[in-house]
Amino acid sequence: MQWLYLYLPSLQLDSLLHQQPCDEAYVLVHQNQVVQANSQARQHGIALGTGIGAAALLCAQLKVIAYDHKHEQRLLKQLAQRLYQTSATLYLDPPQGLLLQTSDMLKLYEGMAAYWQRLQQPLIERGLHYHYASAHSPLAAQVLARAGNDRWLNNTQQVNALLAQLPIQKAGLPPKLTQQLERLGLNTLGQAQALPRSALGQRLGQELVTYLQLLEHTKPPVKTNYQPPERFRQGLELLYDIELSSALRFPLRRLLDDLEAFLAPRQLQATGLNLSLYYREFPAEKVHIGSSGGEYRAQVWLNLAMLRLEQLQLQAPIIAMRLSTRGQHAWAPLSDQLFEPQGGKLTADQLISRLQNKLGNHAVQQVFLRDDHRPERSFYQGQPKIHAAAAKATTSLRPSLLLTIPQALHHKPNQQWCVLSGPERIQSGWWDNVSICRDYFIARNPRGQVCWLFRTPREEWFLHGYFA
Repeated sequence: MQWLYLYLPSLQLDSLLHQQPCDEAYVLVHQNQVVQANSQARQHGIALGTGIGAAALLCAQLKVIAYDHKHEQRLLKQLAQRLYQTSATLYLDPPQGLLLQTSDMLKLYEGMAAYWQRLQQPLIERGLHYHYASAHSPLAAQVLARAGNDRWLNNTQQVNALLAQLPIQKAGLPPKLTQQLERLGLNTLGQAQALPRSALGQRLGQELVTYLQLLEHTKPPVKTNYQPPERFRQGLELLYDIELSSALRFPLRRLLDDLEAFLAPRQLQATGLNLSLYYREFPAEKVHIGSSGGEYRAQVWLNLAMLRLEQLQLQAPIIAMRLSTRGQHAWAPLSDQLFEPQGGKLTADQLISRLQNKLGNHAVQQVFLRDDHRPERSFYQGQPKIHAAAAKATTSLRPSLLLTIPQALHHKPNQQWCVLSGPERIQSGWWDNVSICRDYFIARNPRGQVCWLFRTPREEWFLHGYFA
């Protein structure tokens, strides 16, 4: 069995700086010590473990950010979600490691080159610095990757040779155990491996013996392998405070790219998105973005989101954002014109989505037919549903313009009116106490307009609509 370990020593800092590349020196600090530093900070002599005071003396313009263990764990899960498309079996090793079982994947991709190219793509897209190593055991791959080995090794003898040469300080052992080995004059991992296990156990404890056994152990870890969530939900901490809604485009695009990468392989579409914008002092701003027929493409969602955001007045600078899907369904491609190219035209769904996000959902209505013979009750307005099943329309002629309230005719239509058809008796509504009994006619008035008239049993005449 073959394993690959990915070590991401500056995951949180890389994710922050990837939003907006800059030439300034940045460090992440935990308990007053530098735990992550970018290349500009290292050029000033700032190393991991440097105190914050000493780091400030080395670089007066140093930018300091607090390290967030939980946030880095969330970033690791987001990366695992992307890599899951390439590797079916992987394990989280928080906060900066991922373990992948590669034996089956190497067969699927017919070798290491194509597989490794696919694995690297999301790492490069996110601007992440990483080390990697492959080995016959999970722990061996982890130790070599954290030591910066950066090699694919399929030969167990080569792996064991590299492990034997590894300095004891880079073996990933607890500091106390490392010091004990150094006091015994053991400077490399190979020197410790050469000693009898029973003697090591008596002298230094069972922890070291277990560690050496795991270096040779080829079975999967005891922990559960990673399973991606059923719904997309992802956040983003911003490197700079954003004061204008238009400036949210770039960080939002990052989230939407991940959304597309989540939906597309699953052949899913989202019908709505919830975007939360976080202020430093005010409650979060909730923005709802909708798509009439569902969508998965990042660019389409970005256009819809910006239509909504351009109407938003920010109360204060934005420091973080979170995106989640409000509804998901299977993607079934539909074409209104199967054999005719659309020529870049908007579909009905896309047009409705743009109007709703620009004007608001309640400002966009669609007329639906209802199974009712009474003209006033034969239709209703509601939220657009392009692919909803429609009620069966009547085969009789109906006017293009129906008056909301029929207009009474003070005189019976005379010879100057030309009756074109009728009468058509409509008698209905006895079940809801709004019954009608009317005889409808289509007639042309003296001005040449084609009208829809009706006569009541009391010989009263009304104008109810016009034909185009």
